[in-house]
Amino acid sequence: MAAVTPSSMNEANGNSETYFDDVTAEGSVRRLQVVRAGSRYFGIPAENISTIVGWHEPTPLPDAPQCVLGVVSVQGRMLTVLDLARLTAGKADGNDAARGTAEHIVALRGDEQLALAVNEVSEVMELSSAESNMRRQMQTSLVSDVFHHENREIEILSLKELFPAAIKGRERRRRRF
Repeated sequence: MAAVTPSSMNEANGNSETYFDDVTAEGSVRRLQVVRAGSRYFGIPAENISTIVGWHEPTPLPDAPQCVLGVVSVQGRMLTVLDLARLTAGKADGNDAARGTAEHIVALRGDEQLALAVNEVSEVMELSSAESNMRRQMQTSLVSDVFHHENREIEILSLKELFPAAIKGRERRRRRF
C-alpha cells in the first residue's frame, strides 16, 4: 500500500519536545493526527510522524512483551511496532477482542525507531492552547492531556514514554564490546 503523509506532517519544526508551535500573537496551535486504537482515540503530534502506511505483518521478536508486535521496514527504516491498543489498555479493557485488527502503521520520528499499530487514521486537527475544552489530566505517563471533540475523548500521547511503557522494567539488551 502507498504511504499516506498529511501535508501538515511535512511542516515539522524539528523540535519533538515542543508542545505548541507559535503561530499567532493571540495564542499558539499544535497539529495532532487523530488515530483510533481499539475503542479509544489518540492524538499524536503531527511533527513526530514520519509517515503512515497500510498494515503489513511485522516480523515477531523472540521474548518481546505482548505489546511489541515485531519489526517492520518502512521507507528503508527498521521500526519496532507497538500495539497501541494493548499498550494503553487498562486492566479492565485489556482483552484482545476489544482491540480489533490493526489496519495502519504510524511510523514515528526519533532515535528509538518506533511505529504504532492503529485501527483507524482520522483527521489532522489544529488545537489551540486557549481552547476551553482542553483539560490537564495525568491518567498515565503515556497520556499527557485529554480533550473532547465531537463527542469523542481524544487522549494526547506522550511519545517519549512509549518505549519505557512497552518494556515495563525489562532491561534492554546492550551490546558488549
